[in-house]
Amino acid sequence: MGQVTSQLSLPVNIKETETFESYVEGKNKQLCDHLKQLFVAMNEGGMKHWLNYLFSDQEVGKSHLLYALCHQAELNGVSCVYLNFQQHAELTPDVLMGLEHYAIICLDDIHHLEGSITWQVALFDLINRVKEQNTACLVMTGNQPSQMLPLDLADLKSRLSWGISFQLMSLTDEQRQKALTVRAELRGLNMSKDVAKFLVNHWQRDMSALLNSLDLLDENPFSNNVS
Repeated sequence: MGQVTSQLSLPVNIKETETFESYVEGKNKQLCDHLKQLFVAMNEGGMKHWLNYLFSDQEVGKSHLLYALCHQAELNGVSCVYLNFQQHAELTPDVLMGLEHYAIICLDDIHHLEGSITWQVALFDLINRVKEQNTACLVMTGNQPSQMLPLDLADLKSRLSWGISFQLMSLTDEQRQKALTVRAELRGLNMSKDVAKFLVNHWQRDMSALLNSLDLLDENPFSNNVS
């Protein structure tokens, strides 16, 4: 495979914090171990799990894990690219051309391709190129099992079933509290267990909303010590 410079389409404030270390695994340890093993397989010259699909209908950290892969790829000197299909309307399907030359290809929220046959065909073609080349690894996320995705292209849904799938499990309230305190610490905030418990009990339930609450605390100049 030709030399490709690592390309991370990540917001600057996410790049350093969305890592495997900052991800609270809960019941998702097997999945996290699997993603970390992808790098071991590459070093050994194997690409057994070239197609990986992660799904959940809740905000449980699918994007976080893709960011973590990109972060680990940077540390390992492995080429990696990230694309979120939530913004596919701002792009053209041609953006998928050539992605097979990256070692790790992270494609987030593929369910957003619903109703766009040109994008679905482009993704189908990319999967075929990755399979044929056998030097890259695809990791994709969606909100449903692959066979239930709202995709018009039957061949694409069939291709997605070729790989290994993982359903992400929700965190317990205690694990949500831990995730909040870990992420607060990464922002330089000292959050007490009582505050984390209050947010989990009285804020919105999904992790995305809970983590967004840290933005409000971060904007408060008196919140460095949240107790």
